[in-house]
Amino acid sequence: MYTCILFLLVVGALVAGVGGRKLGEKGAGILTSSCLIISLSWSVLVFYEVILSFSTTHIKLWRWLDSDLLTVYFGLQFDSLVAIMLLVVTTVSTLVHIFSTAYMAGDPHIPRFMSYLSLFTFLMVVLVSSDNYVQLFIGWEGVGLCSYLLINFWLTRVEANKAAIKAMLVNRVGDMGLVLAMFGILDRFGSLEFSSVFNMVVVSAPSSDITLICLLLFVGAVGKSAQLGLHTWLPDAMEGPTPVSALIHAATMVTAGVFLLIRSSPFFEQAPLALMTVIIVGSLTVLLAATVGVVQNDLKKVIAYSTCSQLGYMVVACGISHYSISLFHLMNHAFFKALLFLSAGSVIHALSDEQDIRKMGGLIKLIPLTYIMVVIGSLSLMGFPYLTGFYSKDLILELAFEQYYLTFAYWLGGFSALLTTLYSIRLVYLTFLSNTNSRKPIFRRAHEGSWNLVLPLILLALGSIFVGYLVKEVVWSFQITSPPIVSLPIKLLPVSLSLGGTVLVIVLYFYSVNFFRVPSFMGRIGYTFLYSAWQFNYVLNYFLAKKAWKGGHKISYRTMDKGILELVGPKGISNFMIELARGLSNLQSGLVFNYALVILIGVAMFIWGVV
Repeated sequence: MYTCILFLLVVGALVAGVGGRKLGEKGAGILTSSCLIISLSWSVLVFYEVILSFSTTHIKLWRWLDSDLLTVYFGLQFDSLVAIMLLVVTTVSTLVHIFSTAYMAGDPHIPRFMSYLSLFTFLMVVLVSSDNYVQLFIGWEGVGLCSYLLINFWLTRVEANKAAIKAMLVNRVGDMGLVLAMFGILDRFGSLEFSSVFNMVVVSAPSSDITLICLLLFVGAVGKSAQLGLHTWLPDAMEGPTPVSALIHAATMVTAGVFLLIRSSPFFEQAPLALMTVIIVGSLTVLLAATVGVVQNDLKKVIAYSTCSQLGYMVVACGISHYSISLFHLMNHAFFKALLFLSAGSVIHALSDEQDIRKMGGLIKLIPLTYIMVVIGSLSLMGFPYLTGFYSKDLILELAFEQYYLTFAYWLGGFSALLTTLYSIRLVYLTFLSNTNSRKPIFRRAHEGSWNLVLPLILLALGSIFVGYLVKEVVWSFQITSPPIVSLPIKLLPVSLSLGGTVLVIVLYFYSVNFFRVPSFMGRIGYTFLYSAWQFNYVLNYFLAKKAWKGGHKISYRTMDKGILELVGPKGISNFMIELARGLSNLQSGLVFNYALVILIGVAMFIWGVV
């Protein structure tokens, strides 16, 4: 049962990819979706056996790397963390596959698309179920490759090409951190097996070596989970089809970084400096993404920045050593984020691929079911009481406040919760409730999709409402500490900010014309700063990438390649041989005394050598 989960996924991907022409559009969709449904059913059984029956499973399949320094088995590990991740990944991926069969209908390359989706899911399952860092790295690189292929699926679009290359290059920075961390672990502990390494690290004293390993692991997580500094690829990844965005943001790719932090928690518990770094970066990521999301006008980019912000909350939870709560929020986030992205796909599908929310409006009458789905997803994202997001996001803020020296994470997170409410209500209002700005022919044709567009939305909506309540007790059973005890005002502050943000949005949109006649100079600068995502793209492109390119061209290419190496290498050797040949050819003059001179020199050298 355990190995069949992976087997079915890779079989579906290979058959749909290789035999796509014979299967056709419907055949590829039915095959890959069926494989995912069966894998999901087995994931439910794994969840029951591991979580509810307390039965952890380790499987060693074969030894595939054997040397004097390192022996690596291809093995699978199914503990509580893996069981929850498996259920999340297969559930969301199954619903995305079903949604894609209708959303991508008519595309001539849908078998290739479904194959990529299944391969993406397979490699994510490889990543989460691995029992060593080498196998985890294979899944890590695999999901990066699949994200490139899916973002660049419409490969004739220049923007899609740029976004895919950017995602690949930015993630290489994080990948380098993970590789260096693996070398550090191997050098310090002599193994890359989770069980061996973690047993040794928990009995070792905190040291600079472990701190450095943790910081390098965190660099890997920053790249994959789009945290501050390496977050710029995530909004651009919206160039891919909407089901790809849902899968990347909800269940695969970006959650891999948070999973790495949770899996490597024994290391981080021995490195207080690394934990403080994790908290600072996570808190600033929450703030950055929330502020930028307020001014975005692209429907998918608003949701993308909300993903970046929610990932920041998960990272903060890891930084305060509450890894189970981080996993809890990851699971809750998967449902309402997949719901928001697939609902956005339904809106885009209804409006003939329009994504600018300023060109929408009035859709509540034409696609009321999608409107309800977006409202449920947005309320859960805002942390509205008793919805799924409420149980984990507010809990993270309370736990951050409980750490007296980390209240800045609480206040930044609370302020970001207010901004989350602002852009969520703004999105709902401009898309569904305001007067329409769509072109009349497009607006008249807008309608709800077929059953395979609607069914995944309904199931995800149920998850966005009930999953948090149903799973909270299971999550707390993993915690060593009891739930935090904080004062009532602190407990109510995030909810109050959400409600206050709703009121603020209403006031701004209906009465702002009476207060803001002409944008001020500082207002324009602030808007430009936020809309450009704090100028990170400018800084990275012009102060890092461009300078590195110029430096590489001047130093590496002109000075080394075409300079020193050319003189002492091919060109220098060639010139030397030419001059040597020219000198030797001068001896062939036809004059007897030249030949006699050479003979005398040769005889003298022979006599000197003998004597």
